[in-house]
Amino acid sequence: MNPHQANQAFWDATTDWWQQNEDRRGLWQQAHKDPSLVLSPAEMAFLKSIKGKQVCVLGSGDNEVAFALTGLGARVTSVDISQRRLAVAEQRARSLGLQLSFVQADVTDLSAIGNDTFDLVYTGGHVSVWVADIRRYYAEAARIVKPGQLLLVNEYHPIRRMWEDGDGPEPRCGYFHRGPHRYTTGEGLPTFEYHWTVADHIQAVVDAGCRIVKVDEYGEALADEPRPVVNGLGLPANLLIVGAKTG
Repeated sequence: MNPHQANQAFWDATTDWWQQNEDRRGLWQQAHKDPSLVLSPAEMAFLKSIKGKQVCVLGSGDNEVAFALTGLGARVTSVDISQRRLAVAEQRARSLGLQLSFVQADVTDLSAIGNDTFDLVYTGGHVSVWVADIRRYYAEAARIVKPGQLLLVNEYHPIRRMWEDGDGPEPRCGYFHRGPHRYTTGEGLPTFEYHWTVADHIQAVVDAGCRIVKVDEYGEALADEPRPVVNGLGLPANLLIVGAKTG
């Protein structure tokens, strides 16, 4: 079993747990009514004209962003590696009266989707940490964007991630220790994570054939911060990269 297959098995196995936590949080029920609950002002600046546009969300997970973009009037395709996670999202969408398309696929292999299909591709929010090949990931994302249109990446900041789930003031890994980092979950399942740097993200977007439109680092406090010490370090929570597909 390769790392992506192992991670897929983990997401399938833990779907019920995630569903319960997301239900308690309740954002999936509100995101389409108030997209600002899950989309930052930095992101919203690039989403002002998406009504009626074809938009793809890669690594959609809880689908809160997918629902928010649907609330903004976009025609959204939600892509995730876990069919069980997508089934939950589809049921939730029906309960809210939202129309989305759902595609099960690995973000490094979007062969089910044609070239130049979407007016915007959105990805981020703890997706890249699960991806073994960031260049292929962003190359596939850019391939399905129409020429001249945007690839929007909003990721948990790589520097901030160095401290995530740590036990003390020292980072859990070095900045350039890209991995794979192998962990075993409480269910006994192996998972594999990767630590991509800021430069890795930006270069991969450029190599995918995009012109960089915006790079931003923002935010300090997070509602789900694993340890308070991180806030005290003044580290950015998010890395935003916006690229326009050339050609």
